[in-house]
Amino acid sequence: MRRLIWTLVALAAAGVLFFVYIVPPAPEPLDASAWSELASRTVPGAYHVHSTRSDGHGDRRTIAAAAHAAGLKFVILTDHGDGTRPSDPPEYIDGVLMLDAVEISTDQGHYVALDMPRAPYPLGGAADAVVEDVARLGGFGIAAHPDSEKPALRWTSDALVDGVEWLNLDSQWRDESRTDLVRAGLGYFFRNGPALARLLDRPRTLDRWDRLAGKQRAVALAGVDAHGGVGRPAEDPNRSLFGTIGIPTYEASFRTFSNRVVLTHPPAGDAAADAKAIYGAIRKGRVFTAIDAIAGPALLDFFAEAGMTRIEMWDGVSSDSDLTILARALMPSGAEMGLVRDGKLIASSYGDMRRVLTGAEGAYRLEIRVPGAPGTPPVPWVVSNPIYFGPEAPARATRGRAAVAAHDAPIAPFPWRVEKDPSSAGLLTTGGHEAALEYKIGERRGSPFVALASDVHDAALRAIDLSLQGDRPLRVSVQVRRADGRRWGRSYYVDPDGTDLHVLLGDLRPIGDSSATKLAPADISSILLVIDLTKAAAGAAGRLRVLSSALSN
Repeated sequence: MRRLIWTLVALAAAGVLFFVYIVPPAPEPLDASAWSELASRTVPGAYHVHSTRSDGHGDRRTIAAAAHAAGLKFVILTDHGDGTRPSDPPEYIDGVLMLDAVEISTDQGHYVALDMPRAPYPLGGAADAVVEDVARLGGFGIAAHPDSEKPALRWTSDALVDGVEWLNLDSQWRDESRTDLVRAGLGYFFRNGPALARLLDRPRTLDRWDRLAGKQRAVALAGVDAHGGVGRPAEDPNRSLFGTIGIPTYEASFRTFSNRVVLTHPPAGDAAADAKAIYGAIRKGRVFTAIDAIAGPALLDFFAEAGMTRIEMWDGVSSDSDLTILARALMPSGAEMGLVRDGKLIASSYGDMRRVLTGAEGAYRLEIRVPGAPGTPPVPWVVSNPIYFGPEAPARATRGRAAVAAHDAPIAPFPWRVEKDPSSAGLLTTGGHEAALEYKIGERRGSPFVALASDVHDAALRAIDLSLQGDRPLRVSVQVRRADGRRWGRSYYVDPDGTDLHVLLGDLRPIGDSSATKLAPADISSILLVIDLTKAAAGAAGRLRVLSSALSN
C-alpha cells in the first residue's frame, strides 16, 4: 500500500512538473469594454505570409480562415517573386482583408514590397538597386529577417529602407537549443501560439533599428513569416520547425503576435478603401506590435501634445518644442510601460505615461514589458513606432539622380565599341553627339552579356557623367575595368524619357574577385555600360542611347 501511495505521489508530481514545464500558460485576457472607440479603429493583422503561390502550404482561403480563427482582420501575403506579377486586388474573405505584396530576393537579403504596382522588369540583384526600384515605383519596402541566423536570408545592405522587421518568427527559432525546440514542440499540442512564443526573445534587430533611427526613419513591423507547415521548401529546405509533421500551422503563427494598425476611422468594409487606409497607416508608422500569446487584445494610444497640437506616433517635431509625451494602454497585470529614447530606457510607469520634454532630440518610442515574458532577454509585449524630435531625418537617396554638370555645348560621346558573348547580338550606331546600342540578350547557359565599352586613361578621374535613354524602363550597370580584367560597378535605372547620371568612383562596388583590391583611378583602363541581366530575360531585345558622356576630375 505504501509503495502504491508513493507511486501515485510520484506520478502526480511528474504530471505537475510536465504541466508547468511543457504546457505554456494561456494568454491573459484583457477587458477592452472601456476602450471601444480606440478598439474600433485598431486593426490587428499578420504581415509576411506565404501561400501556395510560392513556398507556402495553403491558398488564400485557407490563410483567411486561419486568420479569422485567430481573431485577425487583415493578412499581407508576401509570396516570393520579382515584382512582375500584378498584385491581386484587395479582397475580404471570411471577414479578413487579404492584401497581396511580394518578397524579393536580392544579393544582400530579402526585401518585401508593399502597395507596389507591377514592375516593368524583374526586380533582383543588388539590394540598393531593388530598394531604389521599389521606391520609384511607389511601393513601400521592408528589410525582411535582417538578422537571420541563416546568412542567405540576412539583410546586409546599408541602403535606406522604408521599414524593417524588428521581429521575425522564422528567425527566432533558429538560434534556440534542441531542448527548447523540443519543449516548444510538445507544448504546441496543448497551446500552439503560446508554445511558439516561448521561442521568442528580445532580438538584436531591435537595437539595430534604434541605431538606424539616427540616420533615417524606418517603420518597424513584426513578420510571422508563416508558411503553414511543410509547403514547398524552395527558398529554405530547413525552414519549418518540425517540417516532417507539418507545423506550425498558419493559425498557430497568427496566434503568436500581430501588427496592430491604428486608423483614424474604423474600417468601412470596402476592400479597396480599407486596403488604402491600412497601407497608408503603415507608411505613416501608425502601427505597433503585440505578442498576443502573452495577453490581449493590446490597445495603445501613444502621442505628444504641444499646446493644442497632437503629434501622432511616427510624426516629427523640432527639437526646440516644449511638449508632453502621453501614452495609455490596455495592459496585463504587472506590466511596465517604458519610454525609450534612441535605444535607452529613460522613464517607466505601471500605468499611463506622462512626461514633459524640453529641447528633446532623437527617436522616442514605447515598450511594454510583462513579468515572466519568454526569452533571454525577455521579448517586450508591445513595441511602438517612435515619435521623432530634432532635424528632419534624411530622405532616401536615389542614386544617379544628380544632374550632369552644365556645359556650353553638347559633349560628344566617348568612342564606344560593343563587347558581348557569342550568343548575344549588339549593333552600335553613332552620330555627332550620340551613340545607340541595339542589343539582344543570348542564352542564359552561356553567361550572356552585351555592353558598350570605351578606353580611358585619367589618373585624376573622380566621376563619370552620362546622359542615357532606353526604349523602355531598364537598368544599366556602369562599370570600370582594370587591364587585368577586375571590375567595379553599380546598377542604375534608365528611363525612356532619359536619365542623367553622375557616377562617383567611390560608389562603385567590387565585382567578382575584386573585393580584396583597392580601386585606383590611374589603374582604370576602360568604362563599360552593361545591360543589367538581372532585369532582362534571355532573348530580350532593346535599345540604349548614350546622349552624352564625360569624365569629371
